[in-house]
Amino acid sequence: MKVNKTFLSTLVLFAGALGLTQQVSAETYPSRAIKIIVPYAPGGGADSFARLAAPDLEKILGVTLVIENLSGANTAIGAQSMARSKPDGYTLMFTTDSTAVANPLLYKSLTYKPEDLVPVGTLNEVGLGIVVADKLPVKTFKELVEYTKNYKGNLAYGSYGLGSQAHMMGEAYNKVTGSNLVHVPYKGSAPAVTDVMAGQVLFTFPALITVRGNIQAEKIRMLAVTSSTRLPSLPDVPTFKELGYEKMSVGAWYGYFAPKETPASVIKTFNDALAKLLKDKTFVDKLIERGAIPLASTPEEMTLLIEKEKKFIAEVLQMTQITVDE
Repeated sequence: MKVNKTFLSTLVLFAGALGLTQQVSAETYPSRAIKIIVPYAPGGGADSFARLAAPDLEKILGVTLVIENLSGANTAIGAQSMARSKPDGYTLMFTTDSTAVANPLLYKSLTYKPEDLVPVGTLNEVGLGIVVADKLPVKTFKELVEYTKNYKGNLAYGSYGLGSQAHMMGEAYNKVTGSNLVHVPYKGSAPAVTDVMAGQVLFTFPALITVRGNIQAEKIRMLAVTSSTRLPSLPDVPTFKELGYEKMSVGAWYGYFAPKETPASVIKTFNDALAKLLKDKTFVDKLIERGAIPLASTPEEMTLLIEKEKKFIAEVLQMTQITVDE
């Protein structure tokens, strides 16, 4: 069979051009706006940290980051949306560890597969604090425990979803203090805080970034935090550990995920941007001011962190006997 040399040459040139185009495309990521899905309600910790990081990441990456809130089902709605997105790096998710750690332990079936969430890199960890309305007649965690033991009537605490860190901490509170508060799940920490101030629920467990303004305005009071040491911005607030309630120290960390099969080169580009951001003293100071601790990691280190946290959360779930609807 004779092959037309002109046709063969054209075919070779076309293949070479196609390969070059694909190479250039990979090398120039990102070349357009990146959507960041936050699977929590606006105003909460995850949303606040995502929006805090976005402007600086935009400068580093040279493109716009569009934050989209898809809350509900303890982050499953947002996770499902991200997992089903095209794996090209233009749709990522910024969430807490619950999405990859607690949810697979809590739910026998999920609307997303944990293995479809590819770690990109962490941004920070935070201490979660127990907050009560400033008008409540308690000034310390010890007084809160006495209050919940002696109160005649129904009391409730708020969380930001079934199986969330706040849910675990609330049930741990019931176990270690001998209390019997009713759990009220919300779609985010911000609406839970609103109801604490309104007296609808007794307490909840937000990150400092969510409630800093309300604390300064003396609308709510933080009684204890989950961090290993006291927060520099709230030096008078003790840790659960020093109070003898270490089982309640279910903190949180935040990070970015990509859909399965996203190219490693794309993930590396975004991870490199995170690493550069977390070396910026001005940005790091903003994190610390908001009660957060910078947490840089490679995708591989983030994967190991997820496995480590799964072991700890499994112990907490066993203690609290938390169950959720499948």
